[in-house]
Amino acid sequence: MDVDGAQIIPDEQMRLLDQLEGLLKKQLELAHQGDSTSEQFSVLTTEADSLVAKARSLGVVDSGAFRCRCEQLRELYEKLCLVVAAERAEVREGLGRIRRGRKTIAVYHKTIESYRSTIPTRFKHTQDDQ
Repeated sequence: MDVDGAQIIPDEQMRLLDQLEGLLKKQLELAHQGDSTSEQFSVLTTEADSLVAKARSLGVVDSGAFRCRCEQLRELYEKLCLVVAAERAEVREGLGRIRRGRKTIAVYHKTIESYRSTIPTRFKHTQDDQ
């Protein structure tokens, strides 16, 4: 519908876009909290995907009104992608530190074991000594 050059979209389509925006904002909030791998985040993603599919089936995507809101939704989605990517990079970095730590511990363990094998038997503690 067109009124004085402005696109008017039906209430159902407007609610759909509002819901999609709300879901993106909730996901963004969870992602900022470092919670982008939670079940709640996954449920919100599924709901958002469902709303996008519904918007496509209703033709909202092709309407002029959607184009007006598209930029706002795209910005939210891009922010969400950036936050999730940053969180993943942080997790990847943490896993790298853990792997390096495990390797260091393994080297120390091997060094200690090889050192123990060089200690004469008379100096080794036995179970009875403790």
